Amino acid sequence: MCTCLIAGRNATRTGRVMLAANGDWDDTPAVVLHAPRARHEAGESFVLTGGGLLPQPEETWGYVYTAFAYAIGTLDRAWIFGLNDRGVAAAGTGASAFKEIPCAGAALEPDDVLRLLLERAESARDGIRMIGELTARYGMRPSGLASCASMATYAVADRREGWFLEMAPGNHWIAQRVPDDEAAMRANAFGIHDADLTDPENVMASPGLADYARARGWWDGDDRHFDFAGAYGAEVSPNEWGPELDPMNMRRRWRAMCLLSGKTRDEDAPEYAVRPAKKLALSDLTDILRDVYRGTAYDLTTVPAAGPWGDPFHDDPASYSLCRRATDNSIAADFSPPGQPVMWTALSSPGASAYIPIWADIAALPAVCGGLAPEESLFGEWQELLRLTRERYSVRAGAVREALDAYERAMAVRLDREAAELSGLSPAEGRDRRTAWTREHIEEARRLCRRLTEEFQKE
Repeated sequence: MCTCLIAGRNATRTGRVMLAANGDWDDTPAVVLHAPRARHEAGESFVLTGGGLLPQPEETWGYVYTAFAYAIGTLDRAWIFGLNDRGVAAAGTGASAFKEIPCAGAALEPDDVLRLLLERAESARDGIRMIGELTARYGMRPSGLASCASMATYAVADRREGWFLEMAPGNHWIAQRVPDDEAAMRANAFGIHDADLTDPENVMASPGLADYARARGWWDGDDRHFDFAGAYGAEVSPNEWGPELDPMNMRRRWRAMCLLSGKTRDEDAPEYAVRPAKKLALSDLTDILRDVYRGTAYDLTTVPAAGPWGDPFHDDPASYSLCRRATDNSIAADFSPPGQPVMWTALSSPGASAYIPIWADIAALPAVCGGLAPEESLFGEWQELLRLTRERYSVRAGAVREALDAYERAMAVRLDREAAELSGLSPAEGRDRRTAWTREHIEEARRLCRRLTEEFQKE
């Protein structure tokens, strides 16, 4: 399971788009890594998940990203969320309820799209066009991971525009721009129901998308109101990443819409976007990604599975929330600092881990960010704090959240100062400073984690 949020530029305090996302994968470690900018010689290739090859452009961008430490095809780190040094952010959710469409010979898989967006996109719009061109040439097939053969929806954003891109097998895809005054989300299902295919400013799509659906009896309507989710989605799914109306997807969507709008919404309406009740800060999106239905009829701290300490991070499969025990990484793309953007990153569940600011344009990350052994892993350190917090959740969660909020507020102030200090530096000098600062941000977060861990161990 994963969840993606985008807020349009007129819906935010900064006047710039915001993107945030949770990555969920049960019992799978997460890492945060850096890919440097690279120049490529003629004949160099991008290796696809399934082993196929794409020609590399002359240059690919640097980016920071989270990933799960699982193997799929040619990859040993997969399903990446990230932010590149050109100011493009991308994340995604698996979508397993889709029409079966012949795609023999297709080479692209869902994991490839996120990697290609981050290393090649100069803007959100440019990135979606690029993916469309590659899909037309090479085709798209479901994920090769046996446990979750899926297509995907993607959140793609830069400081001016946010888009949701949804892809079916073969050469069929659509992207719809999030209105500037709205905030929108996706949760493991297609969600584009009303897209004006005659409006290229706000909708991009593969050629013949509507005609293909008409010819198969999936849809018959006006091209100005094309229902991609209805036409290309399915009512059944082979796994827990269910169809659009699956209760797991509906409840997360409903909760996000309630929190964004400040109003109680219709639980049965497949609603994906609202005008927020206020101008949003980045912390408003990360608060949503930390939500466990507290104060609602579905409050996970009060159900029997929560036990005597009200632990919301239990394994009741009917109670999946926006934030879970299996939320192993989370990002929030911040385009507000002048110059280079920042990816705020939480490894382990954000319910008990800090969002750490990582500059997009850096030279490298500390080894602990990519470590997998518990004693040499940033993920492992926060996982231990999550475990201890859950042991006595009702008395520890408040102290953890207070400490996380204080750290994140202090880092926001510090980022403003750091951005101001970059003025006048050369690109190389600026990259060195951002690299050093990012290391300091990470170390300060680790000290916080260790302090809380030691306090709970002594109780």
